[in-house]
Amino acid sequence: MKTVDISEIASLLEKYDQTEQPLILTRNGQPVAALFPIEDVDLETLSLSINPKFINIIEKSRKSQKEQGRIFLEDIHLPLES
Repeated sequence: MKTVDISEIASLLEKYDQTEQPLILTRNGQPVAALFPIEDVDLETLSLSINPKFINIIEKSRKSQKEQGRIFLEDIHLPLES
């Protein structure tokens, strides 16, 4: 994985090729973002993969599966939409 200071992003984007490895963008040496190809990935999948609420649901399901060997729908508490 390559790291790049965020001040270099404009010139980097002009040259970025979809086949390249992910890039970690830094500011003052600290990571602030990641740039990676999303070819063949739909926006819904991408959105869910970085959604903390969805990740929490998946982690709880995995824990239940590991500890109890099962997952029941009633064990998964989905947040109510507001």
